[in-house]
Amino acid sequence: MSIKSHNWLNAKIKSIKKLTKQTWKFTIQFDEDFIFTPGQFITLKVRGVQRNYSIASFSKNKNLIELIIVKVENGKLTTILFRDVEPGENIEIKGPKGNFIMPENTNRDIFFICTGTGLAPFKSILDEIELSGKYPKRIFLIFGTRTKNDLLFYDEMKKMVKSIPNFNYIPVLSRENWDGETGYVHEQYNNIVKNEKLQNPLFYLCGWRNMIVDAKQQLSYLGFDSSNIKLELYG
Repeated sequence: MSIKSHNWLNAKIKSIKKLTKQTWKFTIQFDEDFIFTPGQFITLKVRGVQRNYSIASFSKNKNLIELIIVKVENGKLTTILFRDVEPGENIEIKGPKGNFIMPENTNRDIFFICTGTGLAPFKSILDEIELSGKYPKRIFLIFGTRTKNDLLFYDEMKKMVKSIPNFNYIPVLSRENWDGETGYVHEQYNNIVKNEKLQNPLFYLCGWRNMIVDAKQQLSYLGFDSSNIKLELYG
């Protein structure tokens, strides 16, 4: 099926899973295959209210996608999704949209730097890499959040470390001590840049605006051209 990004498509919510108290996974089912490139986003419309969300999956089931959505205080759509909606609800989707995707040449080091639900497009890209077996030279996924309970897809990421060659998963907690990294994402990519011999690295930044602004500034200071820094802001 050829999908036109400007058309509204009928779909339904197949299932809802609580990942954390404030972040839920919504599985969306289409009547026919929905064709997209991992890293892209869609516009979701429920009961007349619409918002953009990155696709957080890629699978052999071409009529299914997953969205990870965080509850926003007084948010019109998330109030509906978290309070009123149940599996089976009819919805509308427009898309896919965006160019936050992998390059054709993957023989280079790739950095995925994200906070919160900014993990979504990278989860989709990693799903596709795992399925296709087309591996970049190295991948560094640096995921920042507050506590261990906020680590989205933690078990899935740990499994991917074993199944995807040269995949480095670096979760970072800012408000809880644990046996992993603590602090903020900036310390992690700075350390890698300074201590590793990188091959033509490409940086993807996704999540909250403040993190992205700071990361872009620091990467520019480290000598990386803006053409090798891709951005997706979530607020």
